[in-house]
Amino acid sequence: MEDGALIGEINAAVEADTRLAIDDLAIAFDPDEGSVTLNGWVEDIRMKRIAANEVGRVLGDRAALHDRIRVRVRDEGDPALCNAVVSCLSSEGMFSNHTITLTAGGNHELIHQGRTSRIDVEIDDGVVTLRGQVPSLSHRRFAEVLIWWTAGCQRVDNFLVVDPPEADHDDEITDVLRMVLEKDPLVHASQLRIGTAGGIVEFHGLLTSEEERRLATLDAWYVPGVWDVVDRIEVR
Repeated sequence: MEDGALIGEINAAVEADTRLAIDDLAIAFDPDEGSVTLNGWVEDIRMKRIAANEVGRVLGDRAALHDRIRVRVRDEGDPALCNAVVSCLSSEGMFSNHTITLTAGGNHELIHQGRTSRIDVEIDDGVVTLRGQVPSLSHRRFAEVLIWWTAGCQRVDNFLVVDPPEADHDDEITDVLRMVLEKDPLVHASQLRIGTAGGIVEFHGLLTSEEERRLATLDAWYVPGVWDVVDRIEVR
């Protein structure tokens, strides 16, 4: 397929989705690599995931997708972002046996010496890149969510490898989302029932405010692999 036709398809799909608003959207097709790269800015993680899912649907198996869209957040500066990332990873018990390194501003340092797995973090202009090796898909997903939660993070590029490899499934997404909700101090996780089918997360339960409801459903979008979120939460 000609690159112009493919980019036209993508633009048409993005424009047709009324949920999407992407500033400075740029689409690049690399025929040699067989990939499409998206750049631009959105207001929150929900919109970023929806954009990537919609473009992925259009591409099918015709081309790989590189999602480089950034979320518009308050720019805290890389030094503050580094401190926040180091704090969240090194204090999380799930990663206590992981060696954690940080590269930023031309400096490389060992943050924590572990025994089993490794997470190498690189920070550059609000973008956090994760590389290394983790023991499960849950570790891979949860690490990304924690990074997204740090103030000043505009994008997470997650290249963590799961070793030994695992088959992905809906229950895995549900399990990680439960962990995420329990970690969020602003959401009463015990009052929610969640399930996942085909990557679509469905919420049931009772919360006390619309803001808590919004935060709970937003938490689901932070989890890699979520295709859509169905909100059946009641507010009283």
